[in-house]
Amino acid sequence: MPPVPANRPHPARFLLIDADAVDAAQLAAGLEAQLGLAAVTVAANGRLGADILRERAVDVLIMDVMSLLDLSPIPGEAVSRLVKLAEGALAVALSNAVSVSAAVEVMRAGAHDCIARPIAPEVLARQLAGLARRHGKSHLLGSALRPAELQAGVPLPARRMASRQPILPMWQQEQRIIEDAIASFSGNVALAAAALELSPSTIYRKRQAWAEMEGKKGAA
Repeated sequence: MPPVPANRPHPARFLLIDADAVDAAQLAAGLEAQLGLAAVTVAANGRLGADILRERAVDVLIMDVMSLLDLSPIPGEAVSRLVKLAEGALAVALSNAVSVSAAVEVMRAGAHDCIARPIAPEVLARQLAGLARRHGKSHLLGSALRPAELQAGVPLPARRMASRQPILPMWQQEQRIIEDAIASFSGNVALAAAALELSPSTIYRKRQAWAEMEGKKGAA
């Protein structure tokens, strides 16, 4: 990647930990293409990822759960160690089989979300942008975050001419209410669930369903 001129913002610093070299390369290239000003470093396992985090700070940490087992046989412990090393970063776990219990484990360990694989780079980029906004961490991505309207492909004149917000489908309105509640409790799903009079497992199931819906939209 060519150096960034002095008068331009620095690239957002990503660390992707993924043992599958092919998938990691595709995901890294896709994220850089989707987010614009972003630099993605790839580590093949948890120990290499930890070494990188000891040497330099990152803005976004993306961890494939199964790629961390060299760091600890217990996924939650591995995630916790990496999240502590990446202090202040937006942390996301990826898993091929996201269950409610697995999601709870990694999020208790400090991950901001647990996302099911496979996932297209453009869908992951949108989810990262949403997570950054909900958790008050948009500044971590800086100019790498494009406005949501631009990501959706809506031209600027159309945005300026719109006099009111469009009516969203019910599932998207429900998603906004729940995610806003989680953000208001600094990412604590259990507290948000109690405030909404829901069970935490219901929220995790809904999040998984929303991710699948967004994935279908991105693939359309």
